Amino acid sequence: MPESRLNLYKQAILRNLHSPDTRPSSLSQSSVNDIASKQLSDLINGTVTRAEGNSCLLLGPRGSGKSRMVECCLNHLSVKPIVIRLCGWIQTTDRHALREIGLQLLQQTGASILTDPEPGASNSTLTGNEETNPFLDRSADLSTSTLPPTSHLHALIPVLLTLDRPIIVILDAFDLFALHPRQSLLYCLFDAVQNCRASSDNQGIAVIGITSRVDTIHLLEKRVKSRFSGRTIRTAPSCDLEQCLALVRAFLQPSIPIDEQTDIDEWNQVWASSVEEFLEDQKTLNIIRETFSVTRDMKALIRIMTGCVLHLKSTRPYLSSATLSASAELQRSRSSNLHLNRLSYPSMCLLIASVHVNTSGQPSFNFEMLFDIFRDQVRASSSAPVQVNGGSIGMAFQDLATAKIFISVMAPSNAAKEFTKYRCSVEREVIKKVIEKSAQTNLKKWLNKAP
Repeated sequence: MPESRLNLYKQAILRNLHSPDTRPSSLSQSSVNDIASKQLSDLINGTVTRAEGNSCLLLGPRGSGKSRMVECCLNHLSVKPIVIRLCGWIQTTDRHALREIGLQLLQQTGASILTDPEPGASNSTLTGNEETNPFLDRSADLSTSTLPPTSHLHALIPVLLTLDRPIIVILDAFDLFALHPRQSLLYCLFDAVQNCRASSDNQGIAVIGITSRVDTIHLLEKRVKSRFSGRTIRTAPSCDLEQCLALVRAFLQPSIPIDEQTDIDEWNQVWASSVEEFLEDQKTLNIIRETFSVTRDMKALIRIMTGCVLHLKSTRPYLSSATLSASAELQRSRSSNLHLNRLSYPSMCLLIASVHVNTSGQPSFNFEMLFDIFRDQVRASSSAPVQVNGGSIGMAFQDLATAKIFISVMAPSNAAKEFTKYRCSVEREVIKKVIEKSAQTNLKKWLNKAP
């Protein structure tokens, strides 16, 4: 196939994969998501058209269409609201979320937000002055820029109700916001929703949380939960294996404009026959079945297909099971030790201590449990230093928790940090490889003592 024609197909297929329509054709199998879409649409319309204050949690497994459902409902609104999008993976603290809200409001309203309006100003605190705005910091290095204090949330969030357009706040990875200390952001948002009254002064506000964690509501503090409506809209995976194959076939057979090439019909037939041959290959079907059995998230299969399409060349213009297998291997495998080779000595000791705790029948642990095991090992071995290059055991534990190697399994509470329960996200075999590469004989012996 000529390079120019191959590029046309690659561009068209990649467009399909970038914005896929994963809705199944069978109404009976999509009834759950159809009901969820109608409920979400009614909630957003109530905020936009009747100035209501609404909140809900959109709950469903990965790949069930939660984010796409929200965007679809927003695209069909007759009135364009102000949409604030926050993500728990990016706005890791309430202060980062506070700055992001200020930036997005500036982009959509063209005005800054100040906490201290001038005397005689309207109840809206929007102004064009950006120099003294505490919510905006335009430093080149965001990691060192000054963030507004969390206390400003109580000044910023009520301002949302005074704007001249409805507000839609979308909290992606909602469960991560629930893990923030004191949950100040959620408290202020839900309190604003509860205080919203349909009037000429308020245009309405809706807070939509998106998550795949089923116990998210139990993570909310009592004062936050009392202001949350408790409305949960559930979604479900939208296709079975047969529909998955049908979607893959639709992705790989794009419609090429006739005016691009005069003989495009002939090439379409050649490409369609190559796609059918590709999908009838038993190795191809096995890879698709394996992926579908692990996760029903179509995004996983789309990433595999994207890698397969990108490797097409004029000397190898058609899809094959070999390229699909190579692409699947890249998507499924990951670095076994991540950045563990750069861990300090105390950090490696804590990882070994977590292995001992796990093999004793306790999958979760806290700092005190690991410290007791570490202290016993230090007493038994004079070659195990407590501090190396200024790194203490307490700092090492905090570093592992920050790196998500130790993951919290408890909801936020007022309990002391040393008693918060964690679990280790790294497998024992990976820890064993890291210890072996460290060339620490005493650590190898300690790890081998674990049953």
